[in-house]
Amino acid sequence: MRFPIYFPDATRAVVRSLDNQDLKEAGIEGMILNPYHLASHPGINIVKKFKGIKQYMNWSGFAITDSGGWQLLSLVHKDKKFGKINDNGVVFYKDSLGKDKKYLFTPEKSIQNQFDINADIIVCLDDCPSKDASKQEIIASVDRTILWAKRCKIEFQKQLKNTKNKPLLLAVVQGGDNKKLRDKCAKELAKIGFDAYGWGGWTANPKGGLNINMGRFIVSQLPEDKPKFALGVGYPWDIIEGTKAGYHIFDCVIPTRDARHKRLYVWQKNPDKINLLKANSRKLFNYFYPNKAKYASDKKPVSQFCDCKLCKNYSRAYLYHLFKIGDSLAWRLATIHNLRLYTKLIELLRKNVK
Repeated sequence: MRFPIYFPDATRAVVRSLDNQDLKEAGIEGMILNPYHLASHPGINIVKKFKGIKQYMNWSGFAITDSGGWQLLSLVHKDKKFGKINDNGVVFYKDSLGKDKKYLFTPEKSIQNQFDINADIIVCLDDCPSKDASKQEIIASVDRTILWAKRCKIEFQKQLKNTKNKPLLLAVVQGGDNKKLRDKCAKELAKIGFDAYGWGGWTANPKGGLNINMGRFIVSQLPEDKPKFALGVGYPWDIIEGTKAGYHIFDCVIPTRDARHKRLYVWQKNPDKINLLKANSRKLFNYFYPNKAKYASDKKPVSQFCDCKLCKNYSRAYLYHLFKIGDSLAWRLATIHNLRLYTKLIELLRKNVK
């Protein structure tokens, strides 16, 4: 695996509207999946029958599984009717499709599921606090994340006895916007020892931008020789800043979700002539909204600096038409374009980073 690298979210074993050939042509090398959602459908037992998610999907690239910690935030912390959390694990009252189903999700179960999925990188279950969590809630989150990480590693070592493939095990640093708590979490996780570490929780500052100062601080508290994962990061300019701060792995729903919502990313200038690490990262990109009436007869490609399937073969006018009539090809082409911008960004960062 070469760094930096970006993984699109394939939460339910699919990057929406794309097949594997689309992903490969766009330069995607791997994807991130979610064992909590996959446990609901198709079910972990189904995936096991195929000897792993990559065989199930017929995917030859990398696969990372997120532990399910983000679901504690997006589901349980957000709505107590969805479940409850204690030191033993999480009790879910509903599955990921919203159907009533009570089951216990522990650190051990999370690791077992991820081994059954047969991913290349698996993530320790962590307690991701809400954006507005109190200091006491964040303290509890850090203590629980460390406790669960210890249990995850024990279960990880047990599972290794039953497999020929050794995935990497990644632990997630929590602590909110409190540097002392981030420091405590990072150092305690480093004592346990993991193959990689992640910047977890909310990565945004109060103004909505990337809290890069916190990101740098977390890197400074972790082993230098281990890969760092900026979980949920981010916009193209955030990936540049994250790379400069010392992160190696990125994942985000932004390019795929925005494509479906008619927002594309384009380079302002020829990226091959720019040193990304020295440029003002935010000024390298523009938004392109394909549903604007002014593009109805525009013969130009979405971007002159892009070699994706959309830009090489179709006009802005045609993309406008596809969105206007609500055809699924609009989603597909727009998603391919956004992902190709991200993979081009990664290619250039690899050249710029020494």
